[in-house]
Amino acid sequence: MSFDGTFTHAMVAELQHNLIGGRISKIQQPFKNELVLTVRSNRTNYPLLLSANPLYSRIQTTNIRFANPDKPANFVMSLRKKIDGAIISEIKQINNDRIVVLTLETKDELGYSISFKLIMEIMGRYSNVVLVDQDNLIVDLIKHVPSSLNRYRILMPGQEYVFPPTTGKKNPFEDFSDTDLQDIRGNFEGIDKDTENELNYRLDHSEIKRVAFREFFKEINQKPYPNIVKNDQKQKFYPIKYLSASEDADHYPSLSEMLDKFYQDRAQTDRVKSNGQNLLAVVNGVLKKDYAKIKHLKKDLAKTEKMDQYRLYGELLTTFMHEVKPNANKVELTNYYNNEQIEIPLDVRLTASENAQKYFKTYQKLKKSIAHIDEQLTQTQEEIDYLESVLYQIGESQLDNLLEIKDELIAGGYLSKKSQTKKKKQSTKEVGNKYLSSTGDLITVGQNNVQNDQLSLKIAKKDFIWLHVKNIPGSHVIISDNNPSETTLLEAANIAAFYSKAKNSSNVNVDYVPVKKLKKPNGAKPGFVIYEGQKTLVVTPDSQLVEQLKQNYLDSKDK
Repeated sequence: MSFDGTFTHAMVAELQHNLIGGRISKIQQPFKNELVLTVRSNRTNYPLLLSANPLYSRIQTTNIRFANPDKPANFVMSLRKKIDGAIISEIKQINNDRIVVLTLETKDELGYSISFKLIMEIMGRYSNVVLVDQDNLIVDLIKHVPSSLNRYRILMPGQEYVFPPTTGKKNPFEDFSDTDLQDIRGNFEGIDKDTENELNYRLDHSEIKRVAFREFFKEINQKPYPNIVKNDQKQKFYPIKYLSASEDADHYPSLSEMLDKFYQDRAQTDRVKSNGQNLLAVVNGVLKKDYAKIKHLKKDLAKTEKMDQYRLYGELLTTFMHEVKPNANKVELTNYYNNEQIEIPLDVRLTASENAQKYFKTYQKLKKSIAHIDEQLTQTQEEIDYLESVLYQIGESQLDNLLEIKDELIAGGYLSKKSQTKKKKQSTKEVGNKYLSSTGDLITVGQNNVQNDQLSLKIAKKDFIWLHVKNIPGSHVIISDNNPSETTLLEAANIAAFYSKAKNSSNVNVDYVPVKKLKKPNGAKPGFVIYEGQKTLVVTPDSQLVEQLKQNYLDSKDK
C-alpha cells in the first residue's frame, strides 16, 4: 500500500506513544527535501524523519544514520533558531488525511512560553514541511510555493498558513452508514486502492459488513502488525495483516522499522542518482569525446596503410621520369618488383620530379604519424577503460563513496577544484567492504578506484591474494591469506564478479595473483594495475552467497 491516510493514522499513534513529552535536541537536513529531528524521550533518542521527497514522502522515526552537509540549509537555521530544545506536546492527524501536526512548546528570548506547529504534508510531489507560529503565520518551510505556482495556497514565509483543501469525505475511524460501504474510496477519506481491496475482501467474507468494516479500523488502532509482502518482485507494506495479500510476509516490531527496511534501498538509490547526476554527466561527456577521438584516430591509422604504395609511386616516378608526359594527370608504369603495370595519379601542376617528391613526403609523414597515432590510441583507450570503471562505480556507489569519486575526478582534472567538498577531519572509516569466507578468511572489496589503490598497493600484505574480473570494470578484491582454500578462492571470485560490470552475467572469468605481482605504471589512472602469472577462475555471480558472506563478517564482529 502507499502512505495513505489510514497508514498515517497508525503511524501517528506510534509517534504519540514514543515522542509526546520529548525534547528536540538536534535538527538536521541531510538532503534537500528531508528533515531529521532528534527527540530525546524516555531516556531514548528518537531520530524523527520528515521526508518531503516526491517519491518517498513520509513521517517516521528511523535507525538510519544521516551525515550533516558541510553547510546547513536556511530552513535548518530557521528551525534551530525557533524550536531547538522545544517539547513535543501534541501529535495529531487532520481527519484521516495525510497531514500530521506536531505542536511544539518552547520559550522566546525573554523567557515567555510560546508554541509552534510543525506540519508534515505527505502529498507526493506536493509534500512539504512547514513551521507555523502561534499566530498561524509561516515561519519557514522546506519548499517555498509562491503565488505564481499556486494561487489558492501561497506557502511562503510571513504568509498565513492554509491547510490543503478538504475532500469532504468521511473519516473511516468515526461514524458511518451502511450505504457508505457501497463505495468505500468514494465516501471515505485516506483510503488507497490496496486498503479498499482489503476492505471489500473482508466485507465479502463477513455476514455483517458493518461489523467487518469497524473491526478493520479497530485492529489498526489496537493491534498493529507491521509487515512487508513481496509479490511478483514487488513489495508492499501494511500496518496490519491484510487477508487479501499473500501469507508470505515479513513482520517488524514497529511501523518505523518496517519503513526503514522498505525505503532504505529505494531512497539510497534515489539519493545516489540525484547526487551522482553531475558526475555521470561529466564522465559521459568525456567518454563521448574519447569515442569520437578513437574513431578519428582509426581513420588516420587506416590512411597509413597506403604509405608503402606512396613510396612505390615515388620510386617508380623517379626511375621512369622520362616516360611521364608534361601536364599528364596519370601515368602507367611497370612495377619492377612484380613486373605488373601500375597506374599512378599525377598532379598536372607539378613536374614528374615534383610529383615523386610529393609522394615521398606523404610517405614520410604517414610513417612518422604511426607512432603518434598508436600512442594516442593507447592513451585514449586507457582513459575510456578508466572512465567506464568510474561510470560503473557511480552507478553502484553508496552516497559517501560518491564524495570520494568526486574528489578523484577533481584530482584527474575532470572537475573544477571549485566543486571540491570541504575537507573534513581524517576519517576513521575502514577502507572497503568486509566479508568472511566459509572457512573464516577475511575478504575485502574496494568501493571505488581510490579505495582500490589503497587496498591493493598500500594496505594488503604482499603475500595476500588479489582478484579482479578479467578485462571488465570492477572492484579490487583481497583475500587476507597467502594460501586460501579452494572454497575461499571461489567465494572471493564470486564477490569480485558480483562487484563488477558482469554482475548479471554467467561464467565470468576472474583472475587472481599474489599482491606482490601487482605493478602500477607511472602516471596510470587510479585503480589501474598490471600483473602477470595469474590464474583464472570461472564463476557465476550469486547475490545470496555474497549476502551470506557479508552476514558471516557481521556475525563475527558481534562475537
